[in-house]
Amino acid sequence: MIDAKDVVLALLGASTALAGFELVFLGVVLTAYQSYSGAVADAVKRPYQRTAVVLFATFCVSLVTVAVCIAWTQAGGDAVYRACLVLFALQLVLLLATAAWSLRLVLEWP
Repeated sequence: MIDAKDVVLALLGASTALAGFELVFLGVVLTAYQSYSGAVADAVKRPYQRTAVVLFATFCVSLVTVAVCIAWTQAGGDAVYRACLVLFALQLVLLLATAAWSLRLVLEWP
């Protein structure tokens, strides 16, 4: 049987790596946003601003996941362990959604 400690430590490492991956998507969106001159209408730049905010929120969820995993290593507990699992699952879903949204925006897919 897999020990809870091994699971949480794996989630901690994976959450940290995914947080870095989310920052890459945020960098792509910010670079695309900054490529527009100041004369471009706000309506053109607004989708990039929204996407950047959503990506930052996803990054924050990743940091919360890391913090909860670290808290589990200090205090333990079944509720915190389950919170680690749920937050990591949420992180994966948000990463998929924001990655697809970012690529659609930057590549101008339909």
